Amino acid sequence: MALDIVVSFLVEKLCLLFTDVSMAALIGNAVGVFVGFVVQYILCIKKVYAGSSTRTLIIFFATWVIGLIFAEAIVYVVRTLIFKNAEGMFYFLVAKFFSVVFPFFLTYYLRKVLLPPRKIEESNSNNQGAL
Repeated sequence: MALDIVVSFLVEKLCLLFTDVSMAALIGNAVGVFVGFVVQYILCIKKVYAGSSTRTLIIFFATWVIGLIFAEAIVYVVRTLIFKNAEGMFYFLVAKFFSVVFPFFLTYYLRKVLLPPRKIEESNSNNQGAL
């Protein structure tokens, strides 16, 4: 999540050289969310979900796209409609906060329903009884 925020902020500032605040915010958010997705997928695939099958990748990617669309809509509403394209760290952080929190829970619950959890090995529980 921290990587997402840093990347989003830096890309947004870079994009401000070429475009308006609203477009820079959307581009920055999309790039940050993409970087966060790649890192999250790599970290979660073996530790959380039951492996790296094609089905798992497709579901992970599809839920990410849904989350990205939701996050982009939130950034657009907050930065463009509520704050009227205002620049500054406060406006960035408010929009980023809402665009991280709500899509996080949405994708978490979608993945929880659609992806099988990693099975905990029974040998760990058997070893604890022997002590």
